[in-house]
Amino acid sequence: MNNDKEKNLLWVSVAAAILFSGAGIILGILFQSQMILFDGLYSLISVVLSYMSLLAAGFMSKADWKRFPFGKDSVEPLVVLIKYAVILILVAASFLAAAAALFQGGREMQVGPAFVYSLIGMSACLGVFYFLKRYAEKGSALIKAEANQWLMDSLVSVGVFIGFLAAFLLQITETALWLIPYIDPLMVIAVSFYFLQFPLKEMKKALREVLEMSPEGPVQKRIESSVQEVKDEYGIEESFLRVTKVGRTIWVEIDFVTASDDLGSLKIQDQIREKIAGSMNDAAPKKWLTVSFMKDRRWALEE
Repeated sequence: MNNDKEKNLLWVSVAAAILFSGAGIILGILFQSQMILFDGLYSLISVVLSYMSLLAAGFMSKADWKRFPFGKDSVEPLVVLIKYAVILILVAASFLAAAAALFQGGREMQVGPAFVYSLIGMSACLGVFYFLKRYAEKGSALIKAEANQWLMDSLVSVGVFIGFLAAFLLQITETALWLIPYIDPLMVIAVSFYFLQFPLKEMKKALREVLEMSPEGPVQKRIESSVQEVKDEYGIEESFLRVTKVGRTIWVEIDFVTASDDLGSLKIQDQIREKIAGSMNDAAPKKWLTVSFMKDRRWALEE
C-alpha cells in the first residue's frame, strides 16, 4: 500500500472519529449516560491518536538518509505503543468512575433517546471498522492499529446497544425498574474488562519492536533452518544470527565463521545470500539482510 492511500484511509478515520466524539460527548451529557460519554471520549481520543498516525505516516514517507541512515521504521511501533497506552488509561479511568457510580446507587438516564443513539452508533462504527478492515491486511501497522481502534469502538457500541435495549425493555414493560440505574455503570465495567486485552496485547507487540527483540512466530525458525542448510552445504564451522523486526522492516544479520577459503568467491557468497533471502519471503514488506564471512570469530562477537 502506498503512502498516499494510507494517509487517505487515516483521514477517513479522523473524520469519522470527529463526528462520533462530538455526538457521544454531547448526547452522553444530555442523556446522563456514562456509557455514551465513555463512547464519545474514546472517539475524541481516537481523533487525536488518528491524527498522530497521520503525522507519523507523513514523517516516515519522507526519506532522510543523512539523519536516518537506517530508515524511520522505529517510529511506527513507537506511535502504536503510545496509542494503546492512552487507550489503556482511558479504560482504567472509565472503570473507576463506573465502579464509583455503582456503589453510589447507579445513575439515572433517559433510556429511550439513549437506545436510539446506541442503534445508530453501533451501525456507523461497524461500517467504519469493516471499511478499514478491507485494507488492514495489506496495510502497515498504523492501518491495522486504526482498524483495531474502530473494532474496540464497535464492541463498545454493541455493548451499549445491548445494555440500552435491556433497559428500554424493562422500562416499557415496567419490570424491575430498580435495576435500570445500574445498567449504565455495569456496561462500562463490563466493556472495560473486555477492553483490557486489546491494549495490553498490542503494547506487548509494539514494545518488542521498540526494544528490537527477536520476532515471534515462524520467521525466526525459517531463517535458522536456512542458515543451518548453508552451514551443512558449505562446511561452515560456526554462525551468528541476529534477527529483529521493526515496523515494516525485518533486519537480519548473519556472520559465518569458517577456516576454509572456498567461500572467497563473491559469486558463491551472493548465492548464499540469495538462499537466505528466500527464507525471508512474506516476513515483512521491507527486508534488510547483511551476511558477512570471516575466519576470526572475534569479528562476529560483541566487544
